[in-house]
Amino acid sequence: MMKYSLLICTLLLPVLLISQSPLSETCLTNHPGNDRYGSYSPDGKSIIFETDRHGSWDIYLLDLTSGEQRPITFSPQNERRPSWHPSGRSIIFEIENNEGIDLYEHDLFIGLSKKLLREPQLGGSPMFARYAPSGKFLAYSLQKSEDRISVRIYDLEKKKHLTLSDNDFRNVYPMWSPDGNYLLLFSRKDTRNEDDEIYRINLKNGKWKRLTRWPQHNFCPAWSPDGEQIAYVTSMEDIRPEIYIMNKNGRKKKRITRNEDGDTLPMWSPDGQKLLITAFRNGNFELCEIDLTLE
Repeated sequence: MMKYSLLICTLLLPVLLISQSPLSETCLTNHPGNDRYGSYSPDGKSIIFETDRHGSWDIYLLDLTSGEQRPITFSPQNERRPSWHPSGRSIIFEIENNEGIDLYEHDLFIGLSKKLLREPQLGGSPMFARYAPSGKFLAYSLQKSEDRISVRIYDLEKKKHLTLSDNDFRNVYPMWSPDGNYLLLFSRKDTRNEDDEIYRINLKNGKWKRLTRWPQHNFCPAWSPDGEQIAYVTSMEDIRPEIYIMNKNGRKKKRITRNEDGDTLPMWSPDGQKLLITAFRNGNFELCEIDLTLE
């Protein structure tokens, strides 16, 4: 089940939680390859994503005005899971190599990359890294074994790590709140290592709050730009994943998508009016937009 949820971040909820009419979508990519893990730039003008259209995984940039797609990285190695610096000037991504996984920062203006974190030094694989809104910290997951994954914060100035979870369960996919005071993630710490559930961590006092409590997998949470809502994915094993939205306290859950093949990895547009999702269509993963104003 570990591989399933990570790939999708890669049974429906009761009827009272389902929105009356799931929203329509517009797909932005259509390629005989997989386009995944997309996110909007801070100015909303472009999208960064990973693609395997040439064999190995590379990072591409999609211009939303012209529709142009261009490679940011192109090598035999796998470059994965890009995310933006809040300035929009650079991105962070993973590179898989013979020694494991390293984190790199790439300056989009001058086209140069630099290594930030190396697996041999960390004692595990750094994954799912995200910049804090201030740009001074990174939150990331550190995988030491299949089901032992901790969440850490890295101070980019002091070069120090803070571990927020260090247990024998998986704690994955940290996402900063817009004010930088909270993290979202999904974890199995209360489910006997069976179900993925979404939690909110208060970074001021270290307290965890569980936001989902259903007998299925809830994962890949994403804050809305105003910090009031959370988009996420819910699914059971061998059942297609779908996108839901709840408020920041885990209430008023509402289903957003209803598709035969499944949708995952939601990310909000900077104005909060759209969701960018990874959708499985025509045998491949594609990037699609959902306009929330048409609800």
